[in-house]
Amino acid sequence: MSSLFQIRPIEPQDSVQLEALILSVLTELKCVGPGFASADPELQDLFAAYQLPPHQAPDRGYWVIQEQATGRVLGGGGFAPLKGHTGPEKTCELQKVYFHPLLRGRGFGRKLLEKNFQEAQALGYQQMYLETVGVMTNAIAMYEKLGFQRLDNRLGHTGHASCHIFMKRSLEKPALVLA
Repeated sequence: MSSLFQIRPIEPQDSVQLEALILSVLTELKCVGPGFASADPELQDLFAAYQLPPHQAPDRGYWVIQEQATGRVLGGGGFAPLKGHTGPEKTCELQKVYFHPLLRGRGFGRKLLEKNFQEAQALGYQQMYLETVGVMTNAIAMYEKLGFQRLDNRLGHTGHASCHIFMKRSLEKPALVLA
């Protein structure tokens, strides 16, 4: 990653910038209103929703991409337990992954997702789930390249009834192949 940007845990002062960024991206994509992330109450204070160090919740995490020179937060994403999931696997949901246009297509999404995979796995999650919409074609292509597979049906109860694409990915380490 360029030394112009850093991935770091969310801090209390990031919530205002993240809310504006997320609403801007959702407006750009015409994904605003009930059933979309724009209606999520935690959007008003993402730090409180994820409570990262030193107040870290033991089952979630959120990271931002900050421009070093200006201090602007230009992207972010995290995970939390998948609400209402009753399957045998410990499953988390990838949440609130959004980027300013300056970051798109430059590898930041992959780096941020890899951070989320690593941290979720360290917390004992076995799989990661997400919901999205068809207009997010670049994001969907990235998710598929990173091992997410499409599902026919929704898992859990995310509250995002307007999302119609469901995907999940194993977080289990691949088995070691001995030659």
